[in-house]
Amino acid sequence: MQTIKSNPLSFNKRQILLCIILSVYGAIFCSISLVNHYNFRTSAYDLGINNNAIYDYAHFRVNDCMIMAPHFENILSDHFSIYPILVSPLYWIFGSYTMLIFQIAAVLFGGLGIYKLILDKSKREVLALIAMCHFFSMWGIYSALSFDYHDNVVAAMLVPWLFLFFFRKSWKLFYLFFVLILISKENMALWMGFICLGLFTLSLKDKTSGYVSAVSSILAFAYFALIVKVVIPGLANPGMEYLHFNYAAIGSNFEEAIINILTKPSRTLELLFANQTHLPEYDTIKTELHVTVILSGGYAFLKKPSFLLMLVPIYAQKMFNDDMGKWGVNYHYCIEFVPIITIALYWWFSEIRSKFAVIFSVVALSICAYTTYLLLDSRYSLWYEFEPVAFYRKEHYETAFDVTPIHEQLKLIPEEASVSTSTHLAPHLCFREYIYAYPLGADSDYIILLDEKNTYPLDRKEFENRINQLSHSSERETIYAQNHLYIFKKKVINH
Repeated sequence: MQTIKSNPLSFNKRQILLCIILSVYGAIFCSISLVNHYNFRTSAYDLGINNNAIYDYAHFRVNDCMIMAPHFENILSDHFSIYPILVSPLYWIFGSYTMLIFQIAAVLFGGLGIYKLILDKSKREVLALIAMCHFFSMWGIYSALSFDYHDNVVAAMLVPWLFLFFFRKSWKLFYLFFVLILISKENMALWMGFICLGLFTLSLKDKTSGYVSAVSSILAFAYFALIVKVVIPGLANPGMEYLHFNYAAIGSNFEEAIINILTKPSRTLELLFANQTHLPEYDTIKTELHVTVILSGGYAFLKKPSFLLMLVPIYAQKMFNDDMGKWGVNYHYCIEFVPIITIALYWWFSEIRSKFAVIFSVVALSICAYTTYLLLDSRYSLWYEFEPVAFYRKEHYETAFDVTPIHEQLKLIPEEASVSTSTHLAPHLCFREYIYAYPLGADSDYIILLDEKNTYPLDRKEFENRINQLSHSSERETIYAQNHLYIFKKKVINH
């Protein structure tokens, strides 16, 4: 692939269009993610965990993962991600919004990568711009941004750039992005192995590209095995190993799973569609994902099967999982589909040399955008609530309580104080050495609770009982109890 040397649009007009598209979608993404955080819709799991990590890293400390205590004494023994270490200096500028801003910037960067990739491939400015809009309009981005920060979202946004530099044969930049994706999260290394296998099948006629993709695939698989089998167990609490293998339907460990997948292909294929729990409320979740993938552009896999190969581990980690919440279209578990579907579709359209390529792309974009709109309002996947993601509805910007005085009260909590707090307050209070997700850390200097619809991990009755006990405790002073917020301070006992 050669870089395009001239554009049908003037430089200034091209820059203006790019800036408009990036600005419009950037504003939408901010209205989802940043508004959720301000309105206390982000959670201890996972933004609170990451915020506490960047606080420790910014102070040159190993993160002891207080929110996830006692299961983890080092956050890297949960998921091996280096991104929080790299981003941590920005904590001094952006505070509790740091990881969210980083994530939004990554999404916009990913869209720009799509634009450059398709422009290189097609030599058509209009097609590249439509591809970028298609990418930004896909449901997976909105579902991910509505739910905190996650490293795999950032990693997925680097994939278009990986493709760009691969087909430009800019090997130094290719390996820069290859490494950046590997260090994002251990399961991204497994995904990278399959992406490189797909690139290998696309490069059979090019000896150098084939060699690079084959070697890169082997390196990715080796890195995944090293992290999962050696590094994470070495960092974990005594007696604990990698805790994210939850695939009872295919085996009790990685080795058994691989054997079962290879020796029982019919069962493997069945699990891509079947509800292994046999509980009727979960019957439609997998179907919804498949339909959504097709409507978003997945029909391109029929023409470009190499790209479907790249999604093999993503389908596996979703559909074979014991957790039904991972099967469908919710949360950040679909973000990897976004770059692969977009690249596959517009790779195909780029090979159509007639004006119909643009017509097809406009139709595809329209169907994709409308599918996303329908999913933002409602979906079959369970546990979905539209308020955190439907940015065009007033309910997204409303809360059951006045958030302004809550923010003011939280600012009064001393940074050196230990805190045990509700899940939706934790991301705002994590810049301290001792922070716990209530009811853990019951002996903390402050217990700060938000009375709202979601009282996880306590049910409503238990939560109300705890509030009553703390209010009448001889060891606690109630220093604030208004507007759904309760702040209980530990009394100092003089001897």
